[in-house]
Amino acid sequence: MDLNEPSIDRLRLKLRYKVLYHVGHGCADVDDLVQETLVRFFRAEQRNQIRNTEEFGAFLNGVCRNVILEYRRRVRREPAMEPDMPIPDAGSRPEAEIFEMRDAINNGLAELAERDRMILRSLYLEGKEKEDICKEWNMTDAQFRVVLFRAKERFRRVYSADVKRAGTAEH
Repeated sequence: MDLNEPSIDRLRLKLRYKVLYHVGHGCADVDDLVQETLVRFFRAEQRNQIRNTEEFGAFLNGVCRNVILEYRRRVRREPAMEPDMPIPDAGSRPEAEIFEMRDAINNGLAELAERDRMILRSLYLEGKEKEDICKEWNMTDAQFRVVLFRAKERFRRVYSADVKRAGTAEH
């Protein structure tokens, strides 16, 4: 497959139209979705995961569809931001706040099962590739996604409870 700069730009434009059609023109994440689609496509191409390289358009379309579906699921799960909620300052955080955040993260990880803790730590803190983690824990891709989803949910519950306890202890 020979993709040069102009053909990648054409692909990006076509993907942008597709994403805009499916998520709407008011979506601020259109370019991120297009970029994620391209990253996944090129990663699959590098790993020789595309069966029919002569008709890569169908593969790219499927990747784009999956990225859009994942985005919609994530948006449905995450609560909408309150319009009156102040936007956090982009500046640096005080040292005490960073220490408290690290402490809450460590407490949250400590309350998880070993496998959940190690998978979250490997993926998010150590930056390991999903494939390496799957090999290490002898899991399929589908099993990994389920374990990761459940581990993140458990961590979110523990972390949120810890942050609430810390917030009420201050007042």
